[in-house]
Amino acid sequence: MMKTLRHTISFFKFFKPYLFFLTISLVLPLLLGAVVYSIFQASLPRELPIGLIDKDQSTLSLEVGFDLEATSVLHISKRYQNLQQAKDDLSVGNIYGLVLIPEGFERNVRLGRGSEIPLYYNAQFVLIGKAINGAFSQVIAALNAKVGVLRGLVESKVFAASLPQALPIKLNFHALYNPNNNYAQFLLTLILPCIWQILTALGMLNLLDKPSKFKSNSQALGVNVAIFACWGVVMLWFFQGLGYPMEGSYSILFLGVLVLAASISGIVLCIQAVLKDSAKSIGVIAAYTAPSLAFAGITYPQNAMDSFALFWSHILPISYFMELYLQQANYGLDIAESLKTLAQMLPFLLFCPLGLLIGTVRVGDGIF
Repeated sequence: MMKTLRHTISFFKFFKPYLFFLTISLVLPLLLGAVVYSIFQASLPRELPIGLIDKDQSTLSLEVGFDLEATSVLHISKRYQNLQQAKDDLSVGNIYGLVLIPEGFERNVRLGRGSEIPLYYNAQFVLIGKAINGAFSQVIAALNAKVGVLRGLVESKVFAASLPQALPIKLNFHALYNPNNNYAQFLLTLILPCIWQILTALGMLNLLDKPSKFKSNSQALGVNVAIFACWGVVMLWFFQGLGYPMEGSYSILFLGVLVLAASISGIVLCIQAVLKDSAKSIGVIAAYTAPSLAFAGITYPQNAMDSFALFWSHILPISYFMELYLQQANYGLDIAESLKTLAQMLPFLLFCPLGLLIGTVRVGDGIF
């Protein structure tokens, strides 16, 4: 029985790297993709809790509160009597913003003196702060229009004539590429490729857990690229299934997926061939790939980066892939122009033969 147990343990140790690789390549992409999608499936921030202090208690102030509550973004979760009470809740995150309607608000508006409605919000949460600011601005703009139309109606007695007086300059917005301000479309199309890149690196490192010859390293490289290139294609189909735009060609994007998977695998192969230590290699890989979300040029534009951030962005193949994706998905750019972007990724493929060569030399017992 002890002999059987020893054989079982030896068998498990032998297949442990491959079992772990299967977990990375088959289970984690689905699991992490489902988790990230579940976080952003609402697409837009909704029902964000805010507070309200109404010191006027007038018909117009009640209308302001009603309009704020009517938006899909804002929800008046609590009404306060003073600023100190609201400040405590704002500091601990019970509310994200506070609207203060001053005393004499309606009287000043009716007399044409004007009146301010302060909005206090936590700008540390950039996404939430932007959503609250935008929704509040829309409410106040609509309220100004209604007050102006009513004042013009009193003077002209004709609604068609009062409208141009209240709104002499009309806004005409044309939102391009993401007209609904869908945060899921903005974030998922960046977060999932970054996760896919990291999983590709982990899969490759796991297959190179021990020193290997040229042939086994080549096979590991091919297997890793094939599997994660397929996952990259699945990711693009997933975006299509969510209804995200695709104005260009999938063919050029499939080619970009293949080049990115090979580039990341080659970089990992080269790092492991040099260090010959999985613990050190995974540290280097983590330091290299972790900043991808910030340096890919989506959440923070490259033309606003400093020299170091721009350098890091240029040495990440994911930066070029994201540029390629936007060119094809949103803009439908000519394939010839996108091929120029794809060509900028090709130098990363040199890490594949370089890693194979270094690994062969370090093993020192023959190529095959």
